[in-house]
Amino acid sequence: MIRIRSFLNHDPPAITKVINECCLLEAKVSTNLLEFAVFAKTYFNRKRFFVATIADEIMGFVHLGSEMTDDLEAGTLTISNYLVKDSNQDIARALLNHTVEFAKQQGFERLRIGTGPDQAEYYNGISSHFLNVGVPDSHPIFPVLSQLGFETVANWHCLQFDAHTQQVPFSREQMSLRRTHLLKQTVDPTFGDLTLNAIYSHLATSRLDLTDRRTDNIDASLTYACLAQSYPNWPGGGVDIIGYEPGNDFNASHFEFLLCEILRQLPQIGLSSLRLHIDGRDDSRLDVAEQIGFRKTITSSHVELTF
Repeated sequence: MIRIRSFLNHDPPAITKVINECCLLEAKVSTNLLEFAVFAKTYFNRKRFFVATIADEIMGFVHLGSEMTDDLEAGTLTISNYLVKDSNQDIARALLNHTVEFAKQQGFERLRIGTGPDQAEYYNGISSHFLNVGVPDSHPIFPVLSQLGFETVANWHCLQFDAHTQQVPFSREQMSLRRTHLLKQTVDPTFGDLTLNAIYSHLATSRLDLTDRRTDNIDASLTYACLAQSYPNWPGGGVDIIGYEPGNDFNASHFEFLLCEILRQLPQIGLSSLRLHIDGRDDSRLDVAEQIGFRKTITSSHVELTF
């Protein structure tokens, strides 16, 4: 018999096991890492974490994340992670029914899996194979979600560049920008959004600002997280781009310059590959990244269920 209940203090080892069995990760997630990255966060709410058990063995879970991700205006409740052993549809449906009932009681009318990389709080940056930035097209839970009534509403590409094995391009345009602009790096920047401050408080974060020397205006800013420094002994940590803000309109040369500047730093500080998430509709950024040498590794879908 499938039983659904809320999170209990002794659950992390079993939840860790479910994650390692259900996700294609760079390395096994330890219970200590899970505690550090999820359960120790100040905004973790055990009442928004449901586990499915059979004979007291945890067979799957749904994590709704924090209240900060709720969209009350749109009536949407975001699911941070949704995993079941062997992609068992009965277990998935039991978890979904419980989640829908919880959502209705809170006044929501829609469930969503997948957020932009700058709002993905669950396991942010450890691996692109989690569901925080969408459901990977190769993940076995994806067809199960479709059968349960979830529909795809957006797609995101995860791209990767390994500066240890690939050559970083350096163009005349980049040389010109070095003369006309000032590059400033800020370690652990304070975000203007309280949600982002909470989400990235556990990561070693930096921001690069590209400032026009003539006007002192910031033409572009790129924020990234040094994950290998945040998660000790995580071999695939590397660096994730978590936000890019153009001063005004998108400028491809500014985006290219800042990406290449980060790539040039990686071999010096011993970090692994750089990952970048791009909206499937954003052809401009995708073209720039692929011209630099980024390669697609995963395409993830954002899915929604209306009830």
